[in-house]
Amino acid sequence: MEANSLLISVFLGAVSGIFTTAVVYIIHRMLTEWFMPWYRTYKYKGLDVSGEWETNAEFDINFENSYMELIQKAHNLSGVLTVIVSKKDSTKKKIGVFTVKGTIEDRFMLISVLNNDKKQIGVGTMLIEAVGNGYELKGCETWYSVENKKIEAADIKFTRKK
Repeated sequence: MEANSLLISVFLGAVSGIFTTAVVYIIHRMLTEWFMPWYRTYKYKGLDVSGEWETNAEFDINFENSYMELIQKAHNLSGVLTVIVSKKDSTKKKIGVFTVKGTIEDRFMLISVLNNDKKQIGVGTMLIEAVGNGYELKGCETWYSVENKKIEAADIKFTRKK
């Protein structure tokens, strides 16, 4: 009889340990994925840059129209950047869609851009600041130029659409 009660005690101890670990894990996930993001958004008092932004650029051989949709949760930024490239001597257009991730501190944003098409190289960064009344973002972008096979940089200016 004592062997059975010992076996039952060991089994119940193991099951209660697994159950306790699962409960602690679920509570941890709830705090880090639900409560803390909500609290940070509630507590955040800085500039709101969420919305739609637009920029146009002219280069030696093409025009670029870019549209960025930013989603802001406290100091974290995410979104999508769509770049439409038109050659000056052609009516053909090339469209690239990029994932945007970044942060905002005071009025300065550091943004990483990655190509959604995994068959193409497409990576870039932007350091931009909100200027004036917050309806313009000015700064510098760097990217890998596939045509020139090198990393390039240029000034950039977004204006708020919405």
